[in-house]
Amino acid sequence: MAYLLNRLLLLCTLSTLVCSVVSKTDSVFVKEENTRLVINTSRIVATVDDHFLCATLDWFQPTQCDYGLCNGSLTGVLNLDLENPLFQKTLAGLAPLLVRIGGTLQDLVVYDVGDQLPSEPCLPFVFNESALFSYSGGCLHMDRWDALNKLFVKLGVSVAFGLNALYGRSKSTAQYEVLTPWNPKNAENFIRYTRDRSYPVIAWELGNELLGATTSIGKTVPPELYAADFKKLRNIIDKLYKGDASKPFAVAPDKVEYVIGETDIPRFLHASRKSADVITRHIYNLGSGRNTTDELISKVLDPSVAEAEVAKYKSLQTLLEEHGTTSAWIGEAGGAFGGGHHEVTDAFISAFWYLDQLGTASRYNNQAFCRQSFVGGFYGLVEADFNPNPDYYGALLWRQLMGRGVFDVDVQSGTSDVRAYAHCQRSNKGGLTLLILNYSNLTSHNLDVSLLGRSADPSPRNFTGKNTFSEASASDERLEYHMSAANGSVTGRIVLLNGKPLLVTPSGEIPTLSPVKVKSTNPISLAPLTYAYVVIPDAYAPACATV
Repeated sequence: MAYLLNRLLLLCTLSTLVCSVVSKTDSVFVKEENTRLVINTSRIVATVDDHFLCATLDWFQPTQCDYGLCNGSLTGVLNLDLENPLFQKTLAGLAPLLVRIGGTLQDLVVYDVGDQLPSEPCLPFVFNESALFSYSGGCLHMDRWDALNKLFVKLGVSVAFGLNALYGRSKSTAQYEVLTPWNPKNAENFIRYTRDRSYPVIAWELGNELLGATTSIGKTVPPELYAADFKKLRNIIDKLYKGDASKPFAVAPDKVEYVIGETDIPRFLHASRKSADVITRHIYNLGSGRNTTDELISKVLDPSVAEAEVAKYKSLQTLLEEHGTTSAWIGEAGGAFGGGHHEVTDAFISAFWYLDQLGTASRYNNQAFCRQSFVGGFYGLVEADFNPNPDYYGALLWRQLMGRGVFDVDVQSGTSDVRAYAHCQRSNKGGLTLLILNYSNLTSHNLDVSLLGRSADPSPRNFTGKNTFSEASASDERLEYHMSAANGSVTGRIVLLNGKPLLVTPSGEIPTLSPVKVKSTNPISLAPLTYAYVVIPDAYAPACATV
């Protein structure tokens, strides 16, 4: 019955019609439920890199449209206004941020350095509906590359650069499978240019969504040929960065979808023989951006969709362990493919997909999670005018509060409404930060958080009103950041922090994200369809001393 009522209220909330049942049942149907979270603070289950938080700058073109919706505007690598103050402030706010430069059109881009093949001139992108990826040309001039890196250095941004894996190969749309080898000449010249200037590239990636006979976009490269190509990149990196303590990662294959039991990635791993430092995959588990708003929100809130992705994280983690020490990244994730979906991936509701994925990726030891995109399409962390979307603020809180050490959280509840993640508090060795999401629009959850401490003191440490404790190790206060939709509109772009709207100031500054201080004797209460970061500064989590 609760599930049916939940769906009824959700549909009423989303519909353009006025559902009288909502106003009449807020007090009737919305209930309170007690939920217990148990965390063993003596054991870290994963450790993530400082560059875990990542966002993509794509090669979007002003003429680029998806399903008739055109939101590329001036948001691509080649046409971004790098001097825009708000662009710089939003990017800097997430530092140390990893920016992945890549996307569909990366496999057309020629680098204007050294000699080019006669068949691969460095020409501007031109829309051509009959061409591969609907564009011909594609050129990155070194003055633009210099300008980008000047900005990245200034803002403390690191870069993972996606290289053109189709250089020297046919761009004909008549042949889907690629059978000829990659020509690495242009890439090597570009990498050398970048190395000589000490630009902050920490990873070189080969190709975008080219591995997978049935899932690749535009072209497909067989796993064994892909591995042979990748070894060339590995050799270039090893040669050019020989003796360099900060040698960039060699990364592949940015597969469009990982399927449990598939053979593409295992074949690539076997043939590449540990050449890859990082294996990347993409996540668009909400499906097509062409789906309706209601359909997409239903998927965002469906626990089975999230759990299906958890199974993929576990499967790939096991696969990589079998093949050595290769790390996993989520190289691109936008929720809904094809540019996202207005009022979903650029709205408050998106947090229940995005932040949950950040939590899951870190829990299963992925070392980076690259949001598609930082700007561009309907899935940007910021709009085309660089004003933050709701997920930007969720990411900003992640950056400020979530440290490298990851704990397992046991959610002891009779429902699947609550999903929770715990990390060591950023910049505080003894603290702990919780991210908690309430997926129900019917139920408010009162959270009983029990911290299992040192082995000498195995008793639970409880941070709610039920069992306060007087030890000196107990915190008198915790910090809470409750995020909710303005006017209850989950499809809106205004997010409230502790009841106050987050808006760029008239002088163009990102608002300060301030918590409320709550006595540890009070329960943590999470309202329907809201999420919260909760910081326990004096949790004295012993495992955090090592990360």
